[in-house]
Amino acid sequence: MILVTGATGTVGGHLIRELCQAGAPVRALVRTPERADALRGYDCAVAIGDYADADSLAAALQGVDRVFLVSRAGPDQPRLEGNVIDAVRANAPDAHVVKLASSGVDQRPTGARIIAGHQQIVDHLGASGLRHTVLAATTFMQNLINSAATIQQGALYSTVGDAAVSHVDARDVAAVAAHVLTTEGHEGATYTITGPEALTYAQVAERISAATGRQVSCINISEESRRGALEAAGLSAWHIDGLIEFNRMEAEGETALVTDEVTKATGRPARDLDDFLGMHHAVFA
Repeated sequence: MILVTGATGTVGGHLIRELCQAGAPVRALVRTPERADALRGYDCAVAIGDYADADSLAAALQGVDRVFLVSRAGPDQPRLEGNVIDAVRANAPDAHVVKLASSGVDQRPTGARIIAGHQQIVDHLGASGLRHTVLAATTFMQNLINSAATIQQGALYSTVGDAAVSHVDARDVAAVAAHVLTTEGHEGATYTITGPEALTYAQVAERISAATGRQVSCINISEESRRGALEAAGLSAWHIDGLIEFNRMEAEGETALVTDEVTKATGRPARDLDDFLGMHHAVFA
């Protein structure tokens, strides 16, 4: 049995689909019955639980031999995912944990708190003695959806300058996760999952223009302007600082790496930005 945490999230939802299509036995962990509604139509069991509730985690882990571990970035992420790791060790000590992290998790030191949080979790996994694999994904193409409103007005704002970024489709991250969760030989490995190319944000804007038929320009802004926009959007101070720190990593070229992990896991190339934009045309048009 495979337990998928974050089962209704950006990657988790696609992972549930991949595993069900493969006929793998799956149990989805969700926080509330209402969130379970998103999983209707899938041949999977559902467990209601919370990362801060040891009893609910113990119940969800019964009969489990594989665990997909993910949660939203935040100051409590190391503690919450640590709770899951401890629960696996106590209730399913032979299980293999597949942890979704961010690219750069294998690089130290880091000036980005989001990466540092993932490193704490990976260190916890290592100290637990559990079998585990780390999937280190670059920037999701899905993050562009957060800029849909300004893109529709003809502007893609960036603090990254001319640096290239290898965006990856969350569907491909899920496909690699499904492969690792259903095959052997991945213990102790860290796989950096990327898209098929690294593009500057100016090139991303050009691709969006071609896909939508509307002229979209990349406009480079200061960190101060970026901070103001994020504050206006209601993000917490922790998340604002985390995103700005991650953007600095992008600007320094630390997310431009291109790997072939998607091809090795699936036998096909990673989806490119044009494919993603075609699927989400209505969002950006």
